[in-house]
Amino acid sequence: MTFTLKLIFFTLALLGGLLPLAAQEIDPTWIEAEATITEIHKSIGRRGRTNAFADVTFTTKKEEAIQTRVEILAIPIYGAVKSTGDIITIYYDPETPQVARSKNISFFNTYGMYVLIALGIILSTARILKMRKKSISA
Repeated sequence: MTFTLKLIFFTLALLGGLLPLAAQEIDPTWIEAEATITEIHKSIGRRGRTNAFADVTFTTKKEEAIQTRVEILAIPIYGAVKSTGDIITIYYDPETPQVARSKNISFFNTYGMYVLIALGIILSTARILKMRKKSISA
């Protein structure tokens, strides 16, 4: 196995060990509901991380109409994947239904940019080492 492949496997193993495999688990006592997005807010945090929040309305099992805000999937620069009027699945705390969480927060949303940066570094390093090896042998 070449040095480049060993470097790629080592880096991927290191990243895999550092990052959790799944997004944060939702409490099993929370209740699933369908919510309608009424408004979307986008914010760009430190280091360019894009977050999108949606104001949603939904009806609880006790027939209460609730308005709250949940985080939704956002792609850097582009923004939210959903739009106003879309229906999303959320989970809410039966004790305090204003506390809700979107199902759409995924591993990619949380760690995707880091994975892409690491992949870019790995591929760039492999190309640089290959070019260097060619120039030395020439």
